[in-house]
Amino acid sequence: MRKSVSGTTRSAGRNMSGFGSEDPREMPAHLFDRSLRVNYETAVPADTGKQNCSICPRYWYVDAIFRCVRCDAAFSFSVTEQRAWYEDYGFWIDSLPRHCPACRRDLRDLKAVRQEYDDNVANALRDGDLESKKQLARVIDRLYELGGELPPRINRNRRRLALQIARAEGGAA
Repeated sequence: MRKSVSGTTRSAGRNMSGFGSEDPREMPAHLFDRSLRVNYETAVPADTGKQNCSICPRYWYVDAIFRCVRCDAAFSFSVTEQRAWYEDYGFWIDSLPRHCPACRRDLRDLKAVRQEYDDNVANALRDGDLESKKQLARVIDRLYELGGELPPRINRNRRRLALQIARAEGGAA
């Protein structure tokens, strides 16, 4: 990259003025790393005062298409979503989505169910009543449904719960 007499920089044969402050097409490429397509026609100005950045703010938000690393589906990272990420939620402007909205939802659900498991496993296995054991078994089954990679210990605990539930129901009959 070389500084020209006019104060702009040249990179890969393009003039760049102030990291795209005046033209969204001049924004640094790393702001759309891994994108399949960027639609500059949708560009809206950003409020750079609300962003977390170290060197170069994101002056524009533009719709961009990415590929989900989990399900391989193409998804849009919209202008509205970018504004929320960078101005409302405080994400660093270099942050980019890796998952489509559906996979993000699934991953949040998986995290919540896993937290429920972690909160209840010790008590339910040690001295929980039959209903708490059944509830924990349902939580583990939900983890299987969500498709997360489960540690072997959870698989062992599910088998252990099945035995405890069978004994308790058999003893009650």
